[in-house]
Formats: sequence, C-alpha cells, structure tokens
Amino acid sequence: MFEKLVGQSEVKGRLGFYAKAHKAGSIIPPIMLNGAKGLGKTEFAKEFASGIERKLLEINCGTIRNAQQFFEQVFMPAIAGEEITVLFDECHALPKDLVEVFLTVFNSEGAKSKQVSIGEGFATFDFVKQNFLFATTELHKIFDPLKDRMTIVDFKPYVSKELAHIIQKKIDWVQFDGDVLEQIAETVRGNARSAIKRALEIKAFCEINNNPKVDAKAWLQMKQILGIKPHGLTNLEVQILDVLKSNGPSSLQMLSAVTGMSRSAIQLDAENNLLRSGFMEIDGKRKITNKGTKMLKELA
Repeated sequence: MFEKLVGQSEVKGRLGFYAKAHKAGSIIPPIMLNGAKGLGKTEFAKEFASGIERKLLEINCGTIRNAQQFFEQVFMPAIAGEEITVLFDECHALPKDLVEVFLTVFNSEGAKSKQVSIGEGFATFDFVKQNFLFATTELHKIFDPLKDRMTIVDFKPYVSKELAHIIQKKIDWVQFDGDVLEQIAETVRGNARSAIKRALEIKAFCEINNNPKVDAKAWLQMKQILGIKPHGLTNLEVQILDVLKSNGPSSLQMLSAVTGMSRSAIQLDAENNLLRSGFMEIDGKRKITNKGTKMLKELA
C-alpha cells in the first residue's frame, strides 16, 4: 500500500496496520486524518480504500445541511448495505445534529454494527462492510466528544527532499541539471499539492520551449516569468516583511492599514507561513527576524 505516495512514513505505518488488521478480521475504527491543506489526506484515503479493496465515497461536509438530508440523500442510497469506505472531508463543517448522531454511532467499542433511529425509521452502520474516515485542517474545531471517539492520524509537512521526489515523479521525463531540482523544491510551500502545481508549471515550460531539460538558466527564466520568489513567498508576505524591516515592530492593525489587507487575511494567509519559516516572530507585536532580513537581501 501507498507505494505511489511520497513521505508521511508514520501515516503509512498506521493506516497500513489498520488495513492488515482488517484483513485479519478486525473492525477498522473511525479514523481522523489531521493536517494542513495540501498534505495528501485525500490521496492517502483513496489508497487506503483501494488497499482494503473498497470503493471510496468522498463527501464534502460543507454540503451537508443537516442529519435528515445526509441520511435521506447520502446514507440510504449510497452507503447502507454497501461495502465501502466513506471519507468525510472538512469534517469540522459537519452540522451539529449529525455530530450528535455520530456520537451514538461511533460509541460502538468494537461492535460490528450500530443502529440509530432516524425520523420514523432506523439506519444501520455495518462496521464489517463499512469504514469511516474523517479529514480536517482544523482539529480544534471538532467537538471534543466526537474527537475522543476517533483514532487521530497526524500528517506532517514535507521536507525539501520529499517535495523534489514528488515533482520528479509527476514529470519523470524531465531532466534536471545539477541541483536545480533541489532549488525548485525550496520554493514549494511544504505540501504535496504545491509540489504538483510546480511540476505542472515545469511541464508547461518544457513543452513551450520543446526542451525536456531544466538547467539553471531555464529555472531563472521560470522564476522571472512566473514571479517565483525564494521559499515560495507571496507578494503579500514580502510586503509584510518589508514593512517590519522599515517600520520596526508593528501591530496587526498597523500591518492591515499599510498593506490594505484585512486582519484575518494577514493572519490566515500570510503570518502562518512567515512564522513557520522563521522569517517573523510575534512577541506582543510582529517583528522581522534575522532570517527574514537575510531573505529580503536574497530577494533583492
């Protein structure tokens, strides 16, 4: 299992264990796949379902209005009685009344099935035929009693070597000169989805130039054409670092005023990456680090 997927050795180990236990006759517990966006949670769910020889039903929880709609339009026609793996993606968006039902469903303690009353009828969850995966980028928003019923599997950011491997696997016909592939991987923002996007950009560049080789000169051209910055920084992130370097320690309100972006946009879209990369720190106010100052010099 998972031989097509790069990295996430702990995730592979844990999901592989539950797959083997299933083949030996055990019930697969409800599993919560937790991690930032783009780390491959859905791809691992697909491979897991394939490995235990089940089809996968992927449900975006943002489309579920309430428990009645779920049981009438999804569970009864597509899940009941079927041998299937169900993935509840973005499960922090599950409606409250369905969460209440799931508290009963997954309080099974190894039972082979669970029956719950729905309206005037009943719905039966057959854990021999069905297993349930949940995926989220915001574990803190999951109702604690539901979280306690889950087996949580955490995803980690990818390191540059793994990102380089993902890019090469996606475009295995492209030849990279010297350490160019490693340089490219450094501009990918730590997740598999970004690596695949970068691979597709390289594919298009090679096709435009009718040349399957990427050397230092070609990579420089790509960076200039596509505006690729060191460490994959966005224009907003660079602007924030410039403000902090010029003005010194600043409040979130000040950054919002100078950049013209909302406070939430700065916090959610820019600050997380700057903090994770070590370019900025927060100690009451936002401050640029020595590493951030060096990065600006590199960019200049």
